[in-house]
Amino acid sequence: MSSGARFRDRCDVSENIRLVTAFSALALVPMITAHVIGAATVNPLIDPISWYAFVPGGGLMIIAGGSLLALLGLLLMVRMYRTGVATGPVPAVAMIIFSISLVLVGVCPTDPPTAGASISDGTLAATIHRICAGSAFATLPVIGLSLARTIDRPVSRMPRMLCRSAYGLAGLVALFLSIHLPLAFAGSGIAAFGFIERAGFVIMIGYLFLLAATIDRESGARTAAVQPIEAPASVLPAGPVEVPVLVSRRAGDYPLAGASVAEPSIRRHTSSHGVGASPSLVSASVESTT
Repeated sequence: MSSGARFRDRCDVSENIRLVTAFSALALVPMITAHVIGAATVNPLIDPISWYAFVPGGGLMIIAGGSLLALLGLLLMVRMYRTGVATGPVPAVAMIIFSISLVLVGVCPTDPPTAGASISDGTLAATIHRICAGSAFATLPVIGLSLARTIDRPVSRMPRMLCRSAYGLAGLVALFLSIHLPLAFAGSGIAAFGFIERAGFVIMIGYLFLLAATIDRESGARTAAVQPIEAPASVLPAGPVEVPVLVSRRAGDYPLAGASVAEPSIRRHTSSHGVGASPSLVSASVESTT
């Protein structure tokens, strides 16, 4: 196996990807359950996900799904700092805002379907709900960009992909808000708002997968780079090594075969011109006790 293949194998760590897979699957269970129990009253193409809060049992499903993704975000934050991939306060602050926003989206329900369509006439809970929903999506690009910029020596293409995805997600969020907010203040809305919101939920999970993959690749490569290289046991001697030692000709003019090497001492002989002259002869004498 080539050195490049061994390097890729060491970097192919999927611990955080498995974590995102598990939590995303768990979060999808209550969200799918809410769609099932509210299928008779909520149109998934038009109506927002938050309207499931007004279906019996739907509110708890929204809280459960949002809380699981919030916990996932906090776990990724801890791991990106523990592995040394993230530094500075920006990724942590952004991820904490993301997690708190997801919890408050479920705790604070939006206005019921019978209320007015204008957001200016909404309740305090509905206002908090809308602000937190926008904050959850707005902080994701901040997390990605800050994480990509702290990786000054990337060992994979994941930081570059994360940076590009963060800019793309920021553009999508800005485009959506620029269209949705004026319509919402005017008492109207996007026709396919429900579909867009559910697509955004899928994009959020996909972005968390990208964060996890970046942490895995970069932290895995750094761990492999600092691991000590140990020689195989087969090439190491089992006991003391005996080597022939050549003593000075003035001491005997022949090698002592099989002599055990203790601690050789090096004596430097200088010329007859005195101290400081150029070395003329360096000889090693082995001092051993017999």
